[in-house]
Amino acid sequence: MTAVPRLGDIIQSIAMDETPRLAVDRMLMRLARWLRLLGADVIADASLTGADLLRIARADNRILVTRDKRLRTASDVFFVEGNAIRTQLRETVRRFGLDPRVIALTRCSRCNVVLSTVARDLVSRRVPPYVFATHDRFAECGQCGRIYWPETHRARMHAMLDSIAF
Repeated sequence: MTAVPRLGDIIQSIAMDETPRLAVDRMLMRLARWLRLLGADVIADASLTGADLLRIARADNRILVTRDKRLRTASDVFFVEGNAIRTQLRETVRRFGLDPRVIALTRCSRCNVVLSTVARDLVSRRVPPYVFATHDRFAECGQCGRIYWPETHRARMHAMLDSIAF
């Protein structure tokens, strides 16, 4: 039988890698999206039970982030106490030492894939005309094709983050 890694051991490996590898359960799908926007490597699947996701997280050396009280005593689980998204985000960012200003907007909020820079000319018909006319830099998710532009998304995200006392 394989030993279950302790949360502390996984946290130490995060410090070396800089990008937390998390599995977020279906109770926290909004938090999963925000964590991806902040640059964390997050898997989340609303169709999986907590136990199933915990098995996947362990196999992939991820920390399970959950509100499921039945899983809170596992050594490789981070239990989120708060109900409100701002509280959940504050707890998680503090626990994993995320620096949102450094790695934010590097992953697709839907697919978790690292974004790639895409030439402006290639997105002319894929973004609203105003966005194309007013922005020079774009990124694309290689899996779902979603296009990101940093200025408006970044401003909104930083406004949310500034309203949270980390």
